[in-house]
Amino acid sequence: MISPKKIYLVAPSLIPQPTWGGKYILEAKGWQNKGGFKDRKIGQSYELFSGSFLDVESNTSASKEFGGWLGNSSDVRTAVYQGKKANLVKLEKLIASDPKLILGPKVLKTHGRKPGILIKFTQALGNSFQIHIGQRIVSKKWQAKAESWYYLEPGLLTLGLRKKTKPVEFKKCCQRIDAALNQISLEIKKNRKTAADGRSEALKIVKRENPWLYVNLVTAKKDDLIDLSEGGLHHSWEEDSSRFPLGNLVYELCQDVMDPVSTLRCFDRGKIKDDGSLRKLDISDYFRYLNSQPEYNNPENHRLRPKLVWSGTKGKIEALLRTGNYCLDRFKLKGSYQGESARTRDSYHHLFVQEGRVFIKAGRRGLVLTRCHSAFIPAAIGAYELMPLGKKEAVILKTFVN
Repeated sequence: MISPKKIYLVAPSLIPQPTWGGKYILEAKGWQNKGGFKDRKIGQSYELFSGSFLDVESNTSASKEFGGWLGNSSDVRTAVYQGKKANLVKLEKLIASDPKLILGPKVLKTHGRKPGILIKFTQALGNSFQIHIGQRIVSKKWQAKAESWYYLEPGLLTLGLRKKTKPVEFKKCCQRIDAALNQISLEIKKNRKTAADGRSEALKIVKRENPWLYVNLVTAKKDDLIDLSEGGLHHSWEEDSSRFPLGNLVYELCQDVMDPVSTLRCFDRGKIKDDGSLRKLDISDYFRYLNSQPEYNNPENHRLRPKLVWSGTKGKIEALLRTGNYCLDRFKLKGSYQGESARTRDSYHHLFVQEGRVFIKAGRRGLVLTRCHSAFIPAAIGAYELMPLGKKEAVILKTFVN
């Protein structure tokens, strides 16, 4: 049964990635031995998006009946739910029952009749060099996509252009790599070269051209917040197996916009598929929409510092992020909290437990949320209480629209 006065567990979509995923996500959720998840390498867990499902029956994320989708729940033909499927309802069905009570007036004004936010729990190795267009840019081809990264463990990334980088030289470097790889791709497709030989040659070309010379290599500490939300900023995840064996473990907040219409790439690390095909790049548009202003490309201007919202004997609350599309707060609690930050007001709240366990109570109802699981709290709930369970401090991330 659905109700605007009920708190729901979010049934995440876990995306298998055998090449760049890992076991961290399943182990953090306590699902490493659960059904079809066993021995899987997971790259991303969609904790909230327009295609999310909610569990309307379970009152704890530790329930055997509660689970996640193996695959993207937007395609129920291929995704398989690892739990009691009869307990689920689509988030869009709940919203349709009363958009104002479920989402809240601020969300309706900002995003329309959808949550508008994509929240991903990610474990990834290096990815492509990319940007999203600026929030104030109008384009017939591309949509803006605000994006922010909260690091759950230390990681490695590139962020912005180096001080003395000349974009025209950087562009020529990317074009030379792309031209060389397209020639290798053609030879593989015509059976003149094996994919293995092609990849080996591609790596030599990438090493020689070294596009990393043009961008800032940045080490992220645990709990760092990297904000890319204004757009136009170069970024990528990087890899160093000796220093960061787990890759990049990131809690991502984004506008819920698909990659094909929002992500512009200029370099894909020399990757070649088995059939010789390459990912399509957007080198011209990447450099057209790249913001090359020196101050904007200083990584420290995008590494945000927490701002204290509340502190007391039972813990503290910090504002990590404030943007026009989404906001993020962090609760560190040793005792119960039911103050102003635990009131939904004009927006739904999404809660994710980074560490510990917590009981979320609203009126006579409530549920237990364990580590690395999520809850959706409709705007109509109003006041609720957060009660840490056990002796360990609970760390909770709250996403909302303001």
